[in-house]
Amino acid sequence: SGGPDYDVPLGRRDGLSFATRNATLQNLPAPFANATAILSSLATKNFDPTDVVALSGGHTIGISHCSSFTGRLYPTQDPTMDQTFAKNLKQVCPTTNSSNTTVLDIRTPNKFDNKYYVDLMNRQGLFTSDQDLYISSRTRGIVTSFAVNQTLFFEKFVAAMVKMSQLSVLTGKAGEIRANCSVRNANNNSLLASVVEEEARSEY
Repeated sequence: SGGPDYDVPLGRRDGLSFATRNATLQNLPAPFANATAILSSLATKNFDPTDVVALSGGHTIGISHCSSFTGRLYPTQDPTMDQTFAKNLKQVCPTTNSSNTTVLDIRTPNKFDNKYYVDLMNRQGLFTSDQDLYISSRTRGIVTSFAVNQTLFFEKFVAAMVKMSQLSVLTGKAGEIRANCSVRNANNNSLLASVVEEEARSEY
């Protein structure tokens, strides 16, 4: 979709259990969260404001359900939202319980680029968690720098994604190396980890 290529650090083990829905939601800032809440939440993961704004740029592609942002339309419109943008969203989501969807980035919805930040500067961010990044004095300058410099955005996005890939890494005997990355190993595959480790040691 046009985004940057980057090397993914290897060697991360898979867990032996899956995160619950509640645990997942506790670790993801809500779409109605403001910049202060998002920065505080992700600071616990060692992400700084530049990381947070860069990761939010992932919203340059994808879609959202109306339920994630209709609080900005009804019963009264969020004053930080562009009037024409709001009018168009109300056509897509005519009621608070609409099940319709819309794109996250109205300029280039199918391309990974820096236009998400241009949206924010034009008060066309879909979520509060998006738009408040431009409203907040702590992140406004970062949004602007990414809006005018796509290369800088890509660079910071890659750095933040690599940092994210190294959160809570399992070491030692924790976790496993899966034979099929989408399925936990069956008991008869439990020796796979030690086999791979032996092969790795023999290469040094």
